[in-house]
Amino acid sequence: MIFDNQSAVERRDRLREEGKIELPLNVDTKKYILSLIKYRDILISLPLMAIGFLVLWYLVHAGYSFSAQLLLICLSPWGTFLLILTLHHPDRKNINFFTHRVIWRIQFNRRQKLFVYTKGDFMSSKQKKNASKDIREQLGIKNVYSECYETTDNRFVKVIRVSSVNLSLLNKKEKTKIFQAYETFLNDLPRSMLPLQVSQIAQPINLTNYGRYIDDQTAKEESYPKAILAKSYLKYVDDIQKSKNMVSRNRYVILARPFNSMNRKKVLDELERDVKIVSTQIENMLGGRYELKTKVLDNEELFHLMFACIDYENAQVNFSFKTALFSPLTVGERTYEEMSGSWQQMKTDHIM
Repeated sequence: MIFDNQSAVERRDRLREEGKIELPLNVDTKKYILSLIKYRDILISLPLMAIGFLVLWYLVHAGYSFSAQLLLICLSPWGTFLLILTLHHPDRKNINFFTHRVIWRIQFNRRQKLFVYTKGDFMSSKQKKNASKDIREQLGIKNVYSECYETTDNRFVKVIRVSSVNLSLLNKKEKTKIFQAYETFLNDLPRSMLPLQVSQIAQPINLTNYGRYIDDQTAKEESYPKAILAKSYLKYVDDIQKSKNMVSRNRYVILARPFNSMNRKKVLDELERDVKIVSTQIENMLGGRYELKTKVLDNEELFHLMFACIDYENAQVNFSFKTALFSPLTVGERTYEEMSGSWQQMKTDHIM
């Protein structure tokens, strides 16, 4: 037992040095005939076995004498296929070779990989036959509007980011108080605010504000060595948030309300009111050093959240405080009017 524990610790440390994690395997609920052969594999391979016996019957009636060698030849395709079904992925033992090498490859080649964004309303059913699927239909999000998602099924969705409390550092009495406070919070929620979704999402660590703070503090540094050190430190901070080794687990409370063309403005106002009430109740749920903080995501933060959920790899590069700094720009009155008009048109036709 001690040997197993030490092996597990050594394996975890080795994977950590390699930048890997060990995926927990789901409980295998499939029924097995033998240690490697499942009932499901037998059922899937039954057509090949039936074809083998039909070929054997045909050869015997054609004049060939029945023998063990002839039986083995006729059933060899079925046995080969059954053997393939018993092979498993080298790392994920609960996934067999046929699934991840054949079925998933076929599904990957057949599925749509390029999604477009069409301006204006959605395409008609006739247009969809000759065009790629719209990205808004794939995501279910029509627009990011007034600090909320507007979904394709006509719902406004508000997202509240909530700070967290590390329960692993608390004693049993403090944990009980926090759980009771959370229970009271759920019981006191008005029925009109339900359903309410609580979600935990791992996102790339965002050091944008910290990078800007360091940049502001060192912008007027006259010492050349200190300026070089500050510049290298900013690059180090930027590399940290672009790497895959550091992530943050953010907690969100999500509220949604359906609407139609007649009550659009009314539903949006009611949702904003409900969000303020829920935010206040969350902040008042715990007191003292365990007090929670809430933040309603704005349009840019909603877009980054959606981007991180769609493309996590590139979302880490997307959070770069260097690209968030803009230089002042002076334009004439006519140019400003043209830019303002094009910006209003872009907000109408685009997600952002």
